[in-house]
Amino acid sequence: MKDGAPVEVAEAIFESVLPRNASDIVPKTPAGILVAVADRLDSLVGLVAAGCAPTATADPYGLRRIANGMLQTLIQNGVSVSLARAIEAAATRQPVEVTEEQRTQAHDFVVRRLEQLLADDGSPREVVRSVLAERSDDPHLAVATVADLACAYKTPEFAAVMASYSRPTKLVSGKDYDSGWTVDEGLFRQDEERDLWAAYKAVEAEMGAAGPSPGVGAFVEASGALEAPLESFFNSVFVMDEDESVRSNRLAMMRDIAALPKGLLDLGSLPNF
Repeated sequence: MKDGAPVEVAEAIFESVLPRNASDIVPKTPAGILVAVADRLDSLVGLVAAGCAPTATADPYGLRRIANGMLQTLIQNGVSVSLARAIEAAATRQPVEVTEEQRTQAHDFVVRRLEQLLADDGSPREVVRSVLAERSDDPHLAVATVADLACAYKTPEFAAVMASYSRPTKLVSGKDYDSGWTVDEGLFRQDEERDLWAAYKAVEAEMGAAGPSPGVGAFVEASGALEAPLESFFNSVFVMDEDESVRSNRLAMMRDIAALPKGLLDLGSLPNF
């Protein structure tokens, strides 16, 4: 400021080094947030590309501190950003080539730091892993979702949702079914199939109406519509029918139902699923 720089510029320069430790303040001005995050991304990606990633016992270049500072800044300011896109942008500015493997390494490193930060704050590990399996690319969104899930996942309503999704998921989990299968309503033989498919479409539409990043509450509320149709379906319908086309159609429906939580959380990471 003594040299005539605008106050906003001086603040951004000061904030670019924040936070200096885990208990320090974070940048608050838009320019300060941008510079602080960009500077840490540049350092992180560049050091990983140069082969300076930390080991289990040594972190001479302070990459953990760099990643933690970036995460604190994003989370405490409520800033959503795609880590993959941000790392890709930083990689294009490096004086050395940054391979795809190194970009993935940098991304995974930041996600591990995010997981540790959440665990240190007292979030249950299983809840953290369930959310990070689907939302690790946006730290702010991931933290908000972890908080929502931590409150919801031991409620009777959430237990009912887990029970609803458990059987369809287990039917198709780890199986090498044709991902190109689509559900053909003309192949339905029983009313229970039609009722379940109608319930699935209703849940899918309700989740879509909740926006690109629906919350846990919206997921639980929408998924309640599956409980009764799924119960009736499994009481009356044999999925593994002898007719290959009918069997494939039913498995495709199970696959689509099991995929409804995708983009929000991984139910399989939670106990008793």
